[in-house]
Amino acid sequence: MMSARLRMLVIAAALLFPAFAVVSAVSTTAQDETPPLKIGVLMPFTGDLQDFGPYIYDAVALAATQINDAGGVNGQPIELVQGDSATAPQQSVEEARRLIEIEGVSAIIGPAASGTTVQSAEAVSIPAGILQISPSATSSALTGVEDNDFLFRTTISDDAQGVILAELAREQGWESVCTMYVNNAYGQGLTASFSDNFTALGGTVTAQVSHEGEQASYASEIATCTADGPDALVNISYPVSMRVYMREAIESGQVEQFLFSDGGRAPEMFEDLGWEFFEGMYGTSAGAPETASGSAFDDAYEEAFGERPSLPYLREAYDALYVIALAAQKANSVDSAEIRDALRDVSNAPGEVVNPGVEGWESALALIAEGTEIDYQGASGALDFDENGDVSLGTIVIWQVLEGEVVEIESRDIDLSAPVEE
Repeated sequence: MMSARLRMLVIAAALLFPAFAVVSAVSTTAQDETPPLKIGVLMPFTGDLQDFGPYIYDAVALAATQINDAGGVNGQPIELVQGDSATAPQQSVEEARRLIEIEGVSAIIGPAASGTTVQSAEAVSIPAGILQISPSATSSALTGVEDNDFLFRTTISDDAQGVILAELAREQGWESVCTMYVNNAYGQGLTASFSDNFTALGGTVTAQVSHEGEQASYASEIATCTADGPDALVNISYPVSMRVYMREAIESGQVEQFLFSDGGRAPEMFEDLGWEFFEGMYGTSAGAPETASGSAFDDAYEEAFGERPSLPYLREAYDALYVIALAAQKANSVDSAEIRDALRDVSNAPGEVVNPGVEGWESALALIAEGTEIDYQGASGALDFDENGDVSLGTIVIWQVLEGEVVEIESRDIDLSAPVEE
């Protein structure tokens, strides 16, 4: 896997030369009446989630390359424009504004974090009438955003992860835990969901301790979290901050057992801290059912970039690009409102199933040209968007640190639209 430092240098170079940051397969094509579909990719190339951003961008770029190789959208190549959210609210807002007002994108994929997604959407993309799809914003807060149907996501909400994370904690035999969570929409939502479910299963949450991002020390927060001697500490944070407080907790001997949410699924973080400290520990993240499209994505990603990292949300980002492109093709337009209006037509049942990849795109083009209804089934599974722009069907993966690797050991399907059993 390319090191984080080297990848940052590559991304920095691409940001300086956006014309070359699209994808290598894009070439000059004859001009026609429909302009190219331009999509902003607003990801954390710096900041607390920088361990994720470059790899998620690669997944989007892979989708764009495949589509462009198969004829593009409305006869034109997709153009990608990068923005760095830096996992920071103000920069996310400023970058979203640049992508829309200066770069003229028709849609934005991202940001990665829930808080920056809500803030950039409410401040910029929704008022501007620009479609925004996050592949990784999991907070339940997104569901209630007044968005005029311009905000979507391709991952299931943390209402699902909170259920599985609590089940996993109880399965370890833990009677009591504390949570350390980043003080934003993601952290607040997931710690609440986890705590409610863990308590319902008979456990005790001794403390829920919030923290701000990228502090120099978290000694006081760790002391508060562990004051009542919980069996484990549940991490609901991002890698840069987590590196700091887990090192402090380990060195002080205050914590022996950690449980991780999706924000902790960061192999480079474990490498930095020492794999041996986390051997056998568990975590959860959004996942995908095992399908031919998912396996094909993994193979294509590895072929394109050398290795497919054990990170969540790559398939969801890849699918976000595909559904935007399909909607633009069906609408025969790069107008964002028209793309939005066609989004559910190409992704929700019923319709003839189409899949990603070069052959899948060629098939979709033919079906759309014939006027046939289609139903995109992606690398991350079915993408049936509800009235809130959410997907209710999803898979939560249970992963474990084993011998210097993050290994997926189980997946559990969940349907948030199903009635809750009393």
